[in-house]
Amino acid sequence: MKKYIILFGIIFLIITTSIIKSSTRQLEKNIFILEQQVKILEEKFDFLLLENDYLTTPERLIGLKEKIFNDKFFPINPKDTKKIDTNE
Repeated sequence: MKKYIILFGIIFLIITTSIIKSSTRQLEKNIFILEQQVKILEEKFDFLLLENDYLTTPERLIGLKEKIFNDKFFPINPKDTKKIDTNE
């Protein structure tokens, strides 16, 4: 009887060890996939941040304004502006 209890204990330990190992492998696989996705998102974020910094420099904005809009914009004198009454 004692042999059966020891045998049952050993088999139980082997089964629980294999279950724990397989669940650990699955968790490690999920962690690896998530880390890869985070790395991709960080690279995209860095690229977008660099692009934003490049596009929003004053020299770049002035160049784009001159290239795209040519003479559509012109300076105005603030004293020439009038108040618009929307209640009429």
